[in-house]
Amino acid sequence: MYYLLYIEDKEICMKELGCFAITDDFKSLIHRPINKLPHDRATINTKLLLYTRQNAKESHRLVASDKSSIDESNFNPENPTKFIVHGFMDSDLYGPWMVQMKDEFLMHGDYNIIIVDWSGGNKMPYYQASANTRVVAAEIALLVQTLEKYNLVKREDVHIIGHSLGGHIAGYAGARLKTLGRITGCDPAEPYFQNMPPSVRLDPTDAQFVDVIHSDATDVLFVGFGMSHPVGHVDFFPNNGRNQPGCKTDKLKSFITDGLTEGLRRFGACNHQRSLDFFHHSINYRKVVPVGYECTSWKDFLDGKCAECGSDSKRCAIMGIRADEYKDLKNSSVHHMLYLKTSGKSPFWLYHYQINVKLFKPKTAYKDVKGTLEISLFGSKADLVDKLQNKVADFYHGARYQYLLTTDKDLGEIKSVSFKWSSSSKNPINILKKPKLFVEYITVVPMNVLEKSPRNMADRAFCGKPQLVWNQEL
Repeated sequence: MYYLLYIEDKEICMKELGCFAITDDFKSLIHRPINKLPHDRATINTKLLLYTRQNAKESHRLVASDKSSIDESNFNPENPTKFIVHGFMDSDLYGPWMVQMKDEFLMHGDYNIIIVDWSGGNKMPYYQASANTRVVAAEIALLVQTLEKYNLVKREDVHIIGHSLGGHIAGYAGARLKTLGRITGCDPAEPYFQNMPPSVRLDPTDAQFVDVIHSDATDVLFVGFGMSHPVGHVDFFPNNGRNQPGCKTDKLKSFITDGLTEGLRRFGACNHQRSLDFFHHSINYRKVVPVGYECTSWKDFLDGKCAECGSDSKRCAIMGIRADEYKDLKNSSVHHMLYLKTSGKSPFWLYHYQINVKLFKPKTAYKDVKGTLEISLFGSKADLVDKLQNKVADFYHGARYQYLLTTDKDLGEIKSVSFKWSSSSKNPINILKKPKLFVEYITVVPMNVLEKSPRNMADRAFCGKPQLVWNQEL
């Protein structure tokens, strides 16, 4: 039974959980204009529902103050423990993604999976739900402390996955526990949290390792629900963290494939939901590794300028379940923003290649020519033909050009390359003499691997004689 001990204008205290106050760090006229104390724990009614391989379909509720609820459960101290936390207007009943993610984890390994259902406190108005997150976090922290007291778990081995407001719940829980092992923030909520101090939102100090997937980073004024600022040790921005491929079509198709409730969620928040899709499919899908690369901007990434992990491997990491392989390389004082592309349908991952084209500069060549480039990759499993640019560009002999090429096809080992240049020069003199492009070498760099820099370019270089010319008049 829960007891509300006392309530004041700026503070509410609850048995076992402590006191919650509206301190100065929570106040902002612009970013957090309405601050309310959280509801009491009986109203929020946080349920901590345990699933294991022994009870994969039927949950067992754990109550920190009731030791028998723990003793009579299938909680196994030998297995890793993971919490799954939903966000605003979501719950165990109405958010099937939690059950689906639980099933993926139990397929992946023997875990203690605890679904956190706080549907009693996540309804409108949003500012009240935001306030209630602190109580939910305290409930999670209390259970972890209780399990630790009975030598059933070490907080360093606990992983909390939180979506939207659930990401900040994970942060608050981690702040209470001090040495929580890992937090995965799936598109942490922007409203009332972005531009606020670290004490108010998820931040890297909340766990030994914090990885974040941003999928709806458009400003809330333009109907974006997720944060655009980095808040973890590694922050992944698939597709620049916004306008996710497939969401325009998924909004309507989901009503047919997933039913009315899930269709409504997808219709209103497909981009926001996509972070969960990405993490979900990373658990058991191993055919392609979704590697994100650090880059100064999304444009530079699309231009093929970022394909190195660096000599210390700190410039790339795997998005999703394997992100914690980066754990030993983290630096709490540095935010790493990593980019990658995905497709618009399951399983989402694309093969990435950096294409480097080095032009030869013979004495007889034009200094610069205009045109477009097309490349053919011939692999041990499949072939690919694709354009390297969408529009006509200038090419200067002697220069090197970089491109990013992605495909959902598994090409296998690249065996050979062919290359076509299409001239688009409008110079009248070209009627008599066609311009030529002289290529010295082409390198193809597979990017779906973690590899230290410098890459061994010779292993991927495809060279022809410098005088060879690829030329086709448009």
